[in-house]
Amino acid sequence: MTDELAVPMYEPDAESMPPPQLAELQQERLRGLIDRLLAAGGIQAGRLKDAGVASGADVALADLPRLPMAGKEDLWRGYPFGMFAVRREDVLQLHGSSGTGGRPTLVGYTRADLRLWSRMCARALAAAGAGPASLVHNAYGYGLFTGGLGIHQGAVELGATVLPVSGGMTARQVTLLRDLQPDILTCTPSYAIRLGEAVAEAGLRPGSGLRLSAGLFGAEPWTDAMRARISELLGLRALDIYGLSEVIGPGVAAECFQAADGLHVNEDHFLAEAVDPATGQPVPDGTFGELVFSTLTKEALPLLRYRTGDIAALRREPCACGRTLVKMSKVAGRGDDMLVLRGVNVYPSEVERVLLSHPAVAPDYLLVLDEREIPSRLLACIESRTGSAGPPPAAGELESRLREELGVGVAVRLLEPGTVPRSEVGKAVRLRRWASGQPPLPGL
Repeated sequence: MTDELAVPMYEPDAESMPPPQLAELQQERLRGLIDRLLAAGGIQAGRLKDAGVASGADVALADLPRLPMAGKEDLWRGYPFGMFAVRREDVLQLHGSSGTGGRPTLVGYTRADLRLWSRMCARALAAAGAGPASLVHNAYGYGLFTGGLGIHQGAVELGATVLPVSGGMTARQVTLLRDLQPDILTCTPSYAIRLGEAVAEAGLRPGSGLRLSAGLFGAEPWTDAMRARISELLGLRALDIYGLSEVIGPGVAAECFQAADGLHVNEDHFLAEAVDPATGQPVPDGTFGELVFSTLTKEALPLLRYRTGDIAALRREPCACGRTLVKMSKVAGRGDDMLVLRGVNVYPSEVERVLLSHPAVAPDYLLVLDEREIPSRLLACIESRTGSAGPPPAAGELESRLREELGVGVAVRLLEPGTVPRSEVGKAVRLRRWASGQPPLPGL
């Protein structure tokens, strides 16, 4: 693996478009989006009319902050097909997720939407160094979750060979990694850790039994500490990929192999904003806020200023890879995941960053919010890392570091190896609430 690898772009004319030209394209497509929403009727059309917008021609790109927003609640209210803007027979594929609190969201794709999705995932794979000669080991789950099929379609679009192994059955995955020698791995970051540990247990090592060069890991917030651990275990360049089913799925943004310091947003199709979660007002570039997307070219489920709930920062600067697209930071967390401990706002990813900075802490951990008394307290349940050269961490040392860096007390509990549940299918659970009854983990 070499950081100087020259990686071609899948759609260079779009990905390296001069900013003034990109802004013109965005304005044209924003006006088209508004006209489609007005023609479709429904919630978003009503809000546009209430805001005095009768046509896309009424709006310039600079007017975006004054336009109405949409949210997950709108999808819940419109379930199953109320937010669609095309005829039912024009929808070729459906995906969905449980959504916050288990309430379903359903999204649809026309033929053009599926082509767009494939191209966006092809862009992400190409940015990771994949090409027609690549073999993509796709361990994202297949089904209603968009991860598996999205990456699959992108690999096919790129002309690569794709192995649709999906999640779980880890022993078989290790065999396939050894026998087929893929160069690209795609899965959740927590499952990448699980695979890496299983590979080590099988006696395989990077460069000797593994030929992975890069991986695209998403669907969960993850830190640079996890990036380092994944790279150590698998010998690849660990890259972030971002998406959500409401916008299109994976492929909204992805890191490039050359820089790996922020995700390039495909803003020719997904117009990105960062806003103050409380007021909805734009925040300056480089400031963390809630990500908001307008799906400029989608047909089945077009969304204007959709509030994602994900917290990240946007920045515009040249990149070594040559892309001119705006970059987003790694997602720090979700607005609804933020914990308020004695007046201090804390995201689980911030706790993870501190915990995993200790070389003897395993990447499998669980945060438990103990709500049995007021005020609530946060417990960080960790395990020592198998095969670590150093001694197990002292709970007091980690507690001091957490208080120093986060400004709030977090109690650390060191548990026996294997106590924290591993995730092989789906997203890892990093936070549990303990309001009554038995503890969520033995040993608390």
